[in-house]
Amino acid sequence: MAALVSLALLVQVAAADGGAADDPQPDPPVLETVPVVATLAEPYGIYDKLAQCESNERWHISSGNGYFGGLQEDLNFWRRHGGLAYASRPDLASREAQIAVARVGQRVQGWAAWPTCSRRLGLR
Repeated sequence: MAALVSLALLVQVAAADGGAADDPQPDPPVLETVPVVATLAEPYGIYDKLAQCESNERWHISSGNGYFGGLQEDLNFWRRHGGLAYASRPDLASREAQIAVARVGQRVQGWAAWPTCSRRLGLR
């Protein structure tokens, strides 16, 4: 889940000029506080490194070998670990969705789901 950070911006809004044209002192501007919500991308660290190894971080790749997306998940892995809640294939889902499914799969199967790259990264 992405972390949300609330920020407040002060927006200067000029007061409506309802006075006479010869008024030497214009009304001071009115300041309003406008809440702004910014979404910060969750740091996925190891999954981004894994995707760099698996697909050169090409999250929307369909490589033609039965593996899809940045983490090169096959369709059985994708279905078994909840991927259909996001898309029919990993390459059609967002980076965040692919990582969410990978986290579930990793808890079930361990890092062996990515045999070569998990070894290269020292995960097993």
